[in-house]
Parts: sequence; structure tokens; C-alpha cells
Amino acid sequence: MNAVNNMAISDIYSFGVSHNPFPLTLPDGTYYPDYITTVDTRPIEFLTHFNRVRSNPWSDSTFLDLGCSEGSTTMGLAQMGSTVYGVEGRAEGVNRARFLASLIDFDRTHFSVGNVNDPASYPEVDGVFNAGILYHLEDPVLCLERCASSARSFIYLDTGHSLDDDELLKQTKFAANFGERFTIDYNGLKLNAMNFAEPSDREEKQEGRRRGPRSGIGNSNSIWLSQQSAIDLMIELGFPYHETIRAKLHIPRYRTVFFREKPRDVEPLGNLRKPLPTPAPRQIAIRNARDRDIAYIKSSRQSVTVFGREPLLSGTIADLQANEISVGEVIRFPGTGKDFIASGAVATALNGRSGLIVIAFEDQKTAAHRIMLLDTFSYIFTSIATSSTFAGQ
Repeated sequence: MNAVNNMAISDIYSFGVSHNPFPLTLPDGTYYPDYITTVDTRPIEFLTHFNRVRSNPWSDSTFLDLGCSEGSTTMGLAQMGSTVYGVEGRAEGVNRARFLASLIDFDRTHFSVGNVNDPASYPEVDGVFNAGILYHLEDPVLCLERCASSARSFIYLDTGHSLDDDELLKQTKFAANFGERFTIDYNGLKLNAMNFAEPSDREEKQEGRRRGPRSGIGNSNSIWLSQQSAIDLMIELGFPYHETIRAKLHIPRYRTVFFREKPRDVEPLGNLRKPLPTPAPRQIAIRNARDRDIAYIKSSRQSVTVFGREPLLSGTIADLQANEISVGEVIRFPGTGKDFIASGAVATALNGRSGLIVIAFEDQKTAAHRIMLLDTFSYIFTSIATSSTFAGQ
């Protein structure tokens, strides 16, 4: 038996800092990571639209989750009892995904470390979940080719796309990252594309910093296809039917579903056969996470760095000291409330620090993501400060 099967919820600390942008609910109803509550709607969207062309029982259906990170989407896709393969290029994400799947008893999810440029990463499945990965690649055409070869009936594509309108492009979130336009000739089909700047440092980890876990791996430039070009390519690859189910022009990012056969009308998905654990009410979940975090810090017998802004900072320090936890250093960050948290300023403030860090910001999510990029802390605790916002309620 794999040793991970004998682990408890408290063993999450041994896997280090989470890089997941969406929460997964643990068996005790707490959120992981506990500073994120934004529900990822995409797995249910995938299942709803796949159901329009599904011909086999759910238990016989198979899916591929490309760039699965820590597996929260993979497990979301497995909620109808299907088998789901999660492929991720970063081994630490796969290790955490395997642990989390074991913890919530999702034994029909299978995780592997793999490169999306490797044909071995594409088993034959009924549907492919391609979300947040295509626009980080140097060759998105090759990826879509392999998705089309892998998927028997359905592909869900959530990705950034270039825009043909320069004025609209200037108004987008990533306008500064876009480079030159060009055309790709695919067997006579003209595909409009644009360069996009990824982090210039190709190394995953270097001098206490890490490359963003939701950026490309090893490339400083990716290529964004226009949405129409992606649609034209998918038609060429045997998926003549499509629907755009969401568009965010300010990024610009689209969710599009592709079908080999004409799909049926959308129907209610019905009850989930294998639902994820039910989250506890936010207040209870955070307090339970806080109690678990306090217990872990005490058992580790390590001092902690406390980093944040008032008024949460003082309350967090008081809570730690009341629980006989040694506070090694207090770092007060400039600004108040939900003022912007600049990545460079965080790196400067925490330069040379490591170990356990407790943060006290109103915007815990942004602060945690900034600290995560430093790759020097063994764990980031957010629940202690967050729980204080519920005090007296």
C-alpha cells in the first residue's frame, strides 16, 4: 500500500506551500488552501457539456486533465464516478495531488508528471480538459493536434486568445505582454497568432525565488492563437461543432467546447455520483483550520515570522503568544487594509527569511501568492489572522 494512504489531514504541512489557485475541501470541511474560497466552476461545466455527447455510462467514461496542478480540477472532473488522468509538469504538484486524492478517497484519479509536448501525456480518453495551459505553450497547434487525437468526442478549452483589434488589445489585462503578430500556415489553413512574453528567467528555481507555478515551464515566450483560428483549427482536426460558453475580453480569455458529433441540448447534470467533500460554513472552516495550524506550529517547536498590516497584525501576534508560540520576527508591511501588495516590495521585506511564516493581511490570497514565489518558507499560515475577522460574531 502506498504510504500516502496512511496520512492524516495534518500531513498537508509536510507537502509545503500550496500553489493551487482554487480551493479543495478536505474531509473535515476546511478549505485547502484556506485563504481561497473562489469555487472553480469549470469541472461542472465540462461534465455538463460532455454529457451532451456522452454515449457510455459515467463509470465507463474517461477524461484527461492537462496541466492539472495539485489535482483539484482532476477531482472535480471525477465527481460522476469517471476515471480521470491528471498530467502536470511540476512534480511537487503531482505529489500534493496524489496525497489530496488519497485523503478524500478519490481512487479513480491518476496523476503523473509529464510534459504536454510529449505524446505519452495524451492517453485515449472520451474528453480532454485543456484549461489554463494552451496559452503558456510555444506550440499550441501541436497541443491541439494531440488533444484531438486523444479525445474521442469532446474537448473543453479555456485559454487566452489574441485579438485582431489593436485598440481592444491595448485595453486588456496582459497588453504589455503581447508581441508581434504573425500567421501560421497549417496545411494551407492560415492561423492568426501573436507572441506573448512569459517570465524571462527559464529556470524553475533560482536563488530563493521560483518561477510562477501558473506560467510556462522552461520557455520565455508563448504563442496565443486568435479564437477564430483555434476554432478553424479544431474543425480541421475533426471537431466541427463548437460553442463559446464564456468570454472575458479584458484578459482576453474564452471558454469554448468542441464536439466531434452534433451535440444534444444542454440538460441538468443531476446528482453527482462521487461528490467532493462538503465545505463547512466559512467561519467554522477557518476556525477549524486555525486550530489545526496552531497545533502544528506548537508541535514543530519553531519560532515564526509574522508579516502583515494593522489591525490584523497585532491581533495575530496576540493569538500566537496566547498559545505559547514563539514569535521570532515581526515585519510590518506599508499600507493599510486592502492596499495593493506589490510583489517586489514583499520580496524586499522578506529577503533572507525562511521557515514558518504567519501572514496578517486583509487580502490574504494576494499576500500568500507573493510569498509563494519566494520559495523560501516551508509553510504559509493564513487562518490565524483570518479567524480574527470572525471574532465576536
